[in-house]
Amino acid sequence: MTSSKNAHKNPDNNLNNNLKHSSKGKWLNIIMAASVILLLGTAFVAWQRAEAQIAYETLSQERAMQETTETGVSTETSQFSTIEASLNKTAGLEPKVSDSAYYFKENLNKEWLNINPDFMGWLRVPGTNIDYPYVRGGDNDYYLKRDFYGKYSEAGTLFMDYRNLGSFNDQHTLIYGHNMKNKSMFHSLTYYHDFEFFEENQVIELSGLYETRTFKIFSVYEISADDYAFTLDFESSDQYQDYLEALNRLSLHSQKQAFTADPGQKLLTLVTCSYGVNNGRTIVHAVEIK
Repeated sequence: MTSSKNAHKNPDNNLNNNLKHSSKGKWLNIIMAASVILLLGTAFVAWQRAEAQIAYETLSQERAMQETTETGVSTETSQFSTIEASLNKTAGLEPKVSDSAYYFKENLNKEWLNINPDFMGWLRVPGTNIDYPYVRGGDNDYYLKRDFYGKYSEAGTLFMDYRNLGSFNDQHTLIYGHNMKNKSMFHSLTYYHDFEFFEENQVIELSGLYETRTFKIFSVYEISADDYAFTLDFESSDQYQDYLEALNRLSLHSQKQAFTADPGQKLLTLVTCSYGVNNGRTIVHAVEIK
């Protein structure tokens, strides 16, 4: 009888064991598939970020070549104008503005405007790898995940606050950018948490559509995005001066040379994500010096 009972039990045990092994195998396959998908997804994001950085580096190189070409044209035009003026003087003719002089003042930013009509200028911070075009969208969300060409990009594009007019018509200009793990875009702003870096790299070059101006950094701090709101318009010079002094008091660093708020100076603010506080932002403030 015992043998008979065991004979009846064995098929059930075998079936249960097979089901257990089958279930374990399915879960193992699911875990392996999920791991592969996660790995591929991570690799794709890394590749996409690298592609975005290459694209922006190419833009920077094109701008550098453009500036070199502009310098060359200016010299040649200047020489031509000098020769023309000399010939006019010899012939007893009145000095005149030649057609070539108009070419001398050609706005080369039209090349960038042809690529993206939202182009507003170029931002460069010597001592960092920040050397990018910046744009202005219809809101502050559009360029969070779009590159300069309008394509999807985790790196996005540096963008001016949609409330700003641009071309240095604003008392306070705001520019935002991502803090990328590959150290592109506005990642370098986090270096300003270090006092020595702050002391040695205080210049920002901001180009609009028609000119370039220089700003000096005076305040850097980290704060939760829930704890700040920027003022763009001021009712009086006194209010603006008080605002500059308040920003200076927020700074992580004390400057060797005391900061003096001047209501005649325009304000530039750069903003990026930061991870020292919950939902943090690193804020860099600079005032125009020339």
